[in-house]
Amino acid sequence: MIRLLLSIGIILFTVVEARPQGKREPSQSAKISLREGWRIQSSAKVQEKGGALSQRDSQAKDWYPATVPSTVVGTLVENKVYAEPFVGMNLRMIPGCRYPIGANFSNLPMPEDSPFRVSWWYRKEFPLPASYQGQNIWLHFAGINFRANVWLNGRQVGTSEQIAGTFRTYELNIKDAARTGGINTLAVEVFPPQPDDLAWTWVDWNPMPADKNMGIFREVFITTSGPVTLRYPQAVTHFDLPSLETARLTVNAEANNATDHEVEGVLRGTIEEIRFSQRVKLLPRETKSITFTPDQFPQLHISHPRLWWPVLTVRLLASGFERLRQSWTNRIIVSLKSMGETCSFAEGDGHQICFFAICRRD
Repeated sequence: MIRLLLSIGIILFTVVEARPQGKREPSQSAKISLREGWRIQSSAKVQEKGGALSQRDSQAKDWYPATVPSTVVGTLVENKVYAEPFVGMNLRMIPGCRYPIGANFSNLPMPEDSPFRVSWWYRKEFPLPASYQGQNIWLHFAGINFRANVWLNGRQVGTSEQIAGTFRTYELNIKDAARTGGINTLAVEVFPPQPDDLAWTWVDWNPMPADKNMGIFREVFITTSGPVTLRYPQAVTHFDLPSLETARLTVNAEANNATDHEVEGVLRGTIEEIRFSQRVKLLPRETKSITFTPDQFPQLHISHPRLWWPVLTVRLLASGFERLRQSWTNRIIVSLKSMGETCSFAEGDGHQICFFAICRRD
């Protein structure tokens, strides 16, 4: 008996338009992580606004060194402003942490005199390669609690209306504000969650810190792309229960046109010997969800699948009419429930994304 691992392979978007192709460039390097070298301070102690704080000549004096991911209270503990909160009653000694013991602080307003009732600033300087000139440059926030205004080099690139929600990821195109081949200054004003916000909640045996976990609690990084990006691929598996003889795969990906003109191309996918594709047209600045269903593409009916729980390597390739982008790998975890359906998610930086299904067959 031969077992064949089926993987949903390269999802490729090749852009085509009337004007001639530009010169292709070498593949780019991996993403730029913005982990080290941050500083934070309360907005109550900072007179400047975001436009000034995101300039190099702004002096961040008496700010606290920080890394990202972090929360405000976590950074202040690291800087010895407050004692270790996991020892004794130290947590209750932090200003603003006088809510009743056992109460759910996430549903209560912060005290008027809490130092975490106001917004806090995160600030960082970082270089960008000169080779990024002319590319779409993306600033990624994998998690912010709860709202944020984002400024880069004196320009606001994200507002607290756009960036709101603990359980969301954010991607900002900073091409027009970025300084390639030079130093960039990023200032992020973070606001704590309010009682009606869908943020973290806590229980009596795991009490909430005084800042309600305000901060940039997941990684921040930079990537580049060509005119079109693919994001959030998904493979959904359905069975005609109770039989598990046939798996019907539905494949999705989100395509985004980062240019001011219409683009048209082909979205292609592979499952080993199985191929599927469709033409896609994107209007200027349009984001569109692209779906391959087993009704449209009969080849997405997989016979005799074996349920499996893999961690698989994903290879992302890139192709476009202006530049050849990157060729690199990523990893995702795909889970399949024993009954019903499953979803797999992955994310990449370039034109193309690979991701893997969850079937094996004899």
